[in-house]
Order: sequence, then C-alpha cells, then structure tokens
Amino acid sequence: MTTSRAALLSRSVLAFELVTIGLLVMADRRLIATGRGDIITNVQDPEVWPLIVAILVSAGVGCVVVARQPGQPVGWLFLALSLTVLASGVLDEWYAFSSVGAGTLPGGDVAATLGDRSFIPWFPLVTLILLLTPTGGYLSSRWRRVGRVSVAASCLAGAFSLVGDGPLESYPGAQNPFTVGALNPAARVAGGMLLLVVGVCLVLSGAGLVARFRHAEGDERRQLLWLVLAVVPLPAFVVATFAGAYLDVEWLTVGAAAGFVTVIPIVAGLSVLRYRLYDVERVVATTLTYSLLTSVLVAVYAGLVWGGAQLGRGRAPSPVAAATVGAVSAALVAAPLRRALQDRLDRRFDRRGYDARRVLGAGLAVDRAGVDIEALLRSAIGDRELTVAFPGTDDVWRSTAGAPVPRSAAEVDVTRGDRVVARIAYDPERASEATMRRLAALAAVELDNTRLRSDLAAKVAEVEESRLRIARAQRDERRRIERDLHDGAQQALLALAYRLQAAGLDGGPERMHDALQAGAADAVAAARELRALANGLHPQALAEGGLPAALDDLARGSSVPVEVNAAVGRVEPGLEFTTWLVIAEAVVNAQKHAAADLITVDVRLDQDQLRFRVVDDGCGGADTTSTGLRGLFDRVEAARGKVVVRSDRDGTVIEGSIPCAS
Repeated sequence: MTTSRAALLSRSVLAFELVTIGLLVMADRRLIATGRGDIITNVQDPEVWPLIVAILVSAGVGCVVVARQPGQPVGWLFLALSLTVLASGVLDEWYAFSSVGAGTLPGGDVAATLGDRSFIPWFPLVTLILLLTPTGGYLSSRWRRVGRVSVAASCLAGAFSLVGDGPLESYPGAQNPFTVGALNPAARVAGGMLLLVVGVCLVLSGAGLVARFRHAEGDERRQLLWLVLAVVPLPAFVVATFAGAYLDVEWLTVGAAAGFVTVIPIVAGLSVLRYRLYDVERVVATTLTYSLLTSVLVAVYAGLVWGGAQLGRGRAPSPVAAATVGAVSAALVAAPLRRALQDRLDRRFDRRGYDARRVLGAGLAVDRAGVDIEALLRSAIGDRELTVAFPGTDDVWRSTAGAPVPRSAAEVDVTRGDRVVARIAYDPERASEATMRRLAALAAVELDNTRLRSDLAAKVAEVEESRLRIARAQRDERRRIERDLHDGAQQALLALAYRLQAAGLDGGPERMHDALQAGAADAVAAARELRALANGLHPQALAEGGLPAALDDLARGSSVPVEVNAAVGRVEPGLEFTTWLVIAEAVVNAQKHAAADLITVDVRLDQDQLRFRVVDDGCGGADTTSTGLRGLFDRVEAARGKVVVRSDRDGTVIEGSIPCAS
C-alpha cells in the first residue's frame, strides 16, 4: 500500500471513530433521559472516560505512525486497538437499545455476549505493540514465540468463552445464545486458563520491551524510556483485571483493563512528540490538522442542518435542501480552514520545518531567472554542507557545475511525475527526512529547471570540447599528410629530378637510358604512395561503390581476416565517409592492439538510422579515453549519432548509429 493511501485510510478510521463516539454520547444521553441509563455503564460513569481516551490516543498514534511508515505494523496495531475498544462501547449501546421498549434493536443477547468478551483482543494487541516497538520486528525468535502464543491463546480463549456457560453479569437479563451444554464446564475452565496464558504473555511482552531497552543505545534508548516506565505497573494491571473479573467487581475490571490500554498509547504518543519515536513527529501536525478539520466540518454540517430544521419547524422544510446547504457550506470553509489549521499546528509541532518552508517559499517567489536553488536550500535549513545532484547520462550524479557528486548517508530523491530530477544530500541533525521531502516537493519545479539548464550547459561544453578535439585532430592529420608527402612522394620525385638532371649533364646514351628506366620506376613508386595517401583521405572505392565497396577494399588490405556484412545502398556522401572513418579506425585499433584473429563488420539501414557494428575476438581492454576512440566518438556525435563501446576479455564491440534521410 502506498503512503498516501495508507494515510487516507488511517485518517478515515480516526474520523469514523470520532463520529461514532459522538453518536454513542448522544445515545447515552437519550438512555439517561428516558430513565434507563443504568442498563449499561454510560458516559457519566468515570470508568468510561479512560476507555474514550484510549480510543482517541490509540487512533491518533496509529494515524501518525501509518502516515509516516505504512509498512510499520505497530501503527496498524494501534488502530486495531482503538477499534476493538470502540467496538465494546458499540456492543454495549446495541444491547441497551435492544432492551428498551420491547427491543428497539434485534440481537440483544448476541451483542451482550460479544460485548462481555470484547476485552479479550486488547491483550494480544497490546502484547504485539510492546514486542514490535519501535523497529516493527521482534527482538529475537524467543519473543516471536511469545507473540504467536498470545494471538493463538486469545483466539482459543474467545472461542471457548463463547460456547462456555459463564454468566453475563454486566448485562442483566441477557443469555448467551452460543452456549453448548455438552462442552461445559470444560469450555468455561479452558477459556479461563487460556486467558491466564494471554495475561502472562502481556507481562512477558513488557519484559521484552525492557530487554530491548537494555540493548538499545542513543536515540532508540531515549525513545523507549517512557514506554519502559509505563510497563512497570503492567503486572499489577493484569492481576487487577483478572481479580476484578473473578470477584465480579466491574469498576476494578474495567478500570484495570482501561489502565494498560490507555497508558501504553499515551506514553507512545508522548515519545512520538518528545523523542521522535517511529520518526513521525513531523506528521503529527498533519494528522491533527485533518482530525480537527474533520471534526469542525462535521460540526458545521450538523449545525446548519439542525439550524435549518429548527428555523423551518412547522413549515415542512426540505431535508434535501438543508443537507445541501450544510454540504456546500462545509465545502466552502474546508480549504481556508485547513490552511489555517495546518499553519498554526506546523508552528507548534514542526517549527524548524515551518521556518524552512517559509524561507524556501520566499526565495522561490522572487521573479528572476536562474535561482541558485542549492544556496536557497542551504539557507532554508541552515546546512552549509547540503548538496544538490542531478542525474547524468553516464549513471553518474553531477552538481550544477558538472562535477561528480558522491552518494551520501542522508539524501532524498526529488521527483516530478515519474522522473527523478534531482537528489538532495543533507545533514540529518539539521532536518528530518520528512522535512526534506516537503522542501523537495516545493522546489521540484525549480530543481527540474536547474537540471535542464545544467544539462544544456553540459551539452554546450561538450560540443565546444568536441569541436576543439576535431580541430586538433584535423591539425594533426594535416601535419601527418605534410610529413608523409615530405618523407615519401616528395623525396622520391626530388630524387627522380636529380637523377634525370645528372644524366642530362653526362649526356651518354647508355647512362640516359638507365636514368630513364630508374626514373620510370621511381615515378610509379611515387604515384603508388600518392594513391595510398589519397585513399587514406577519401577512398576511391567509397566514391565509386559506396560503403560495401570501401569496406571490401578495407578487408582485402587488412592483416587480420575481416568478415563484412554490408546490407546498405548509397546514402549521403558525408554520412558514408563518417561511417567508413569510424569503422576503419575500429579495424585498425583491433589490428594494432587487440591481437584479434577475426574482425566482423556489420552495416545496415534501420528506418532512418544507419547502424554499424565492429566486433573482434581479441584481448579487450579498449581505453575509451584514448585519442583514437575519443576522435571516433566526436565524429559520430558531430553527425548527431551515438557510439557505445564494450570491451572485456572476450573481445571488443563497437556499435553505433547515425541518423540519415535515405
């Protein structure tokens, strides 16, 4: 279950309980007004108020824990505890109204029987809360067995007590419709023994919390301190509960049972507020906001409907009209009331987060481009070490300046839609994770804009670097050509000229003949060198036959066998030349450095992409930062394409694609 859905469900439970308690109070007042307030324990009796406190505090703590940590079972256990205590009151009212006026409601005996046993689930729920606080897991397998025994024994105790023949002392005149005579008195005795086991498990769970406290350190030890103090009187509560039930002293039974179901949630709530138990203190304000908002809206709706009914008394007012006016009025005041409540409660319960959001909001409200969001976040929480990182194309997170940013122990992802647009690393001593997530949500748009600006700046810088590398490579290539011409063909032609000049000066026919033959050979050699040099610049085969012919020519001149698969026709000449240069560079690298036995070249057209792949079976280890491969990347990127290099001990694979219009 997602966090938002869990929070909505828990708040709905709290709202339901508030409304139900209100209805139960109204029902009690009606019973008292009719003179039948003595049928059950009503709101005027002092032993009822601890149970109401237990319901509200358990539900409140449960809402807070669930809203922060939906996977934490303790939050759901607190909600379940509040519901089971509330169920006791509902069953009591059900029995009371079934006994008034010859049975206003059916099933009075069933309600009385279930109400008489409704306290049984309190024991295993409190037991599990104590065993699982604060981590959501058991301290060891031994304590896990205590939890399982408590649940199993309480289920069996409930079943045996239902079919038992025990009296329903709190419900005069009620009879247990589930009693099975053939199983009694064994069922009654077995149910009582199992309840003792459940009580022992509750006491043991307190011992488990003490054991966890003894092993805890630092914050966790402080978080558990108040709970440990609360379980000190737990054995006395359990003994008093059973003593009251045995002696048929209702106030002792109810008071003692209410003791442990009230004290445990209260101290848990205090630990939440004071020592960040379950790390949820930041959502207390939100939970209280929605709780108060629900109560006020219900009051507004009910008041308007009631007022309309009173004003229209004797004039047959329309219930639909009154309900519509109430609903519209509640809807109109909901948004401003929520903002006002949230603002006031944030100041009280989350002052640091409230101030941080104000600083951030004021900074983002300034109408100027290029807000330094990292500096603004640092100022908001007072953390000079806070850093903002953005996802890079190479799976490396980078700062706004493009420098790699290492991972941090405390960081939150900033999402916009389904995308993670940034990551904020912060000092957990200065801000909680919940506060940082709220700040991240406020700054998400500006962080996304900053990421786009950073990406654009990085692209521009990359293009500038690529242009410089291409210019440098062109300069180096020109120097190489000059050197090759000077040391090769130029020297051969100069030698030919000197030889012919010397022969002309000598003038002898035989010498002239020899000079002409040697000159012809030198001229052929020089022409061959010039042809090879021209082929290196732009192969004639590429101009005449396209990529398949040029690649076949490359394969024939290779010292390593090259297998060519070129399923491509003629494309734009510049694209052909770029692709040939990349493949030729890859083949030359495989020949020189990979000690390969076979090189495979594949070229094909795929819709509007010219795709190429060069694979060798050499030793791998290609250095992607080398001048040759870097120049290869630059050429492809200049043509708006991309290249991927994978190199391991099984060989090297260079594959890429370049968009084409053919």
